[in-house]
Amino acid sequence: MCMAATLASLALLPRSTRVPSGPRAASAGASLAAPAIAVEAVSESSVEEAAVFFVEAFWVSTNGGACSGGALRLSRKERRLLEAQMADDFRTRYGCSWRVGSQLRQGEGLLPSRLLLARGDAGEVIGCVGIEAALLDPIARRVLPARSAEARLQTELAALTLHPSEQARWERLSELYVARQRGLRPLVSELLPACTAAALLTDLAVSPAWRRRGVARHLCGHGERLCSDWGLPGLALKVEEANGAARRLYGGLGYEEVFRRDDEMATRVARLPAATRADTARTLLRNVPSSVLTLAKRAEERKNVRE
Repeated sequence: MCMAATLASLALLPRSTRVPSGPRAASAGASLAAPAIAVEAVSESSVEEAAVFFVEAFWVSTNGGACSGGALRLSRKERRLLEAQMADDFRTRYGCSWRVGSQLRQGEGLLPSRLLLARGDAGEVIGCVGIEAALLDPIARRVLPARSAEARLQTELAALTLHPSEQARWERLSELYVARQRGLRPLVSELLPACTAAALLTDLAVSPAWRRRGVARHLCGHGERLCSDWGLPGLALKVEEANGAARRLYGGLGYEEVFRRDDEMATRVARLPAATRADTARTLLRNVPSSVLTLAKRAEERKNVRE
């Protein structure tokens, strides 16, 4: 497979299949069928609830998919510190979905992002997933998430001010404005023709009590619909090569490997030394070397959908 061509056009990726909701969303091997699942977008009023859930379901339960010997043990202070760090991270990465107007930070909102929560019958959080517009760089074989992609696009826009001809600069800005009105893809094509705009699926976590009941599949389906709503041609995600369970899940949803990097970094929770456990300025998250795969699939085509 020609990786550069694949990432440039997404033409070689399989088309998305519809992901049903409700009981039929459960995988063939599921022991229990999932009941109707309510999915909502996270807002400022629920971001801390999302962070608490993510710490338990993703970090404590699996240490980011790396723990095979049981739950990660954290002290109460460590857990609260990690929850606060995740809430801040979610606000930074997804806050543009609920901040409006003057609340938006400089350069924020050029690329959309959304964090979704799934709730069970009693209203409890049973799963979450993040989806954000991103850039696929086939030359570097990297996926730039929304914030990094926004910074790169802003750099390209700022470079227009260096154009020696004022008339040519305004003509170019007019072209970019027209492209932006048509959607994110045309804008990226104008500014960064070597890259492809796509949706990045991330932060997928399911409560241990609800696994193998179709919740992950249901959430991924909502992510795919957002991708189509944003007018993006496909979805990408990153998964560690050693995470066999996640690779099987995504393979069953139609994702295919487009490239791998053996020099990537993965995130782990590392307990603080006893002498620093009361230091709230410390982070529990550490990067470790890992082989990481980028998987992708084409989005379902939808007509008359504007970003």
